[in-house]
Amino acid sequence: MELLIVLLLVVLLVCVLVLFVYLLNQGRRSESINAQLLAKNQEALTVSSMADQKMVSRFDSILSQMQALQKNQIHSADSLEWVQEQVEGMAQVMTNTKRRGNWGEYQLDYLLGTYLGENDSIYSTQYTLPNGKIADVALHLPGTKQVLCIDSKFPMENFMRMDDDPESRDYYLRLFMQNIKKHIDDISNKYINAYTAPQALMFIPSEAIYQFVCGNCDSLFSYALQKHVMLTSPTTLVGILFSLQASTNDFYRAHHLEEIERELFKLKDDIERLEERTEKSLKSLDALSKQFQSVYISARKIGTRFDSMIEGKDGQHDFDN
Repeated sequence: MELLIVLLLVVLLVCVLVLFVYLLNQGRRSESINAQLLAKNQEALTVSSMADQKMVSRFDSILSQMQALQKNQIHSADSLEWVQEQVEGMAQVMTNTKRRGNWGEYQLDYLLGTYLGENDSIYSTQYTLPNGKIADVALHLPGTKQVLCIDSKFPMENFMRMDDDPESRDYYLRLFMQNIKKHIDDISNKYINAYTAPQALMFIPSEAIYQFVCGNCDSLFSYALQKHVMLTSPTTLVGILFSLQASTNDFYRAHHLEEIERELFKLKDDIERLEERTEKSLKSLDALSKQFQSVYISARKIGTRFDSMIEGKDGQHDFDN
């Protein structure tokens, strides 16, 4: 009986130990699971924080881009407004006859100043003829007191209407040609007389209009030649100006040929004198160089003698040279 009681106590003790070990393992598993859950939560929080930082960074970037775009829009609006003002100003110039004429005269003066410079011997602006007529430009022809007159004309109204109203193109073309003929007649009557060359130039400031006349209005060129008027554009006028300048230079060279020849001989004598003086200067420089060499030798000997005297050595040296 006592043995049975002991066995029961041993079995009970073993059961208690097993239960204790089981409960201990369960506690450790619970702590491990909690630790894993805590690590996952921290990882999730870290990922969420990084995502939030990226979102904030992207938002700041988008905001800065929006601000830059807004500034660019403001500058673009200002630039567009400036361009619009310039276009409107140009449109006012082109639609106003007087302003358009002033623009043609300005372009003519600009071409003359660019390719001929401020040269009163070749051209004059706003030149008054003896008959009282004022030419936009007078080209002074070499060897004569006569001038070649240039008058600027800008026939644009009917030229533009041909494009604005294609159905009435033929009508406006006839009006355009009439305008050109009237300008040719006015130039022929005003600027061709005894005080001028037997020809005059009509300057058309627009290459587009000039090219249109060349391609579509051949009869205008024939009519202009009959009236001794030459139609020119900025491009063709430059060629005429270069030709006039070359002719003027050739004329003055031929007219002053003897004087130029005398000056050339004088220049030859000056060159010969310069060569002689240069040769003398070289000889003097060579002699001076030799003198400096002698002075240097004497100075070196004096320095050596002085050093010997300071050191107490024999100071006998040759001073003959």
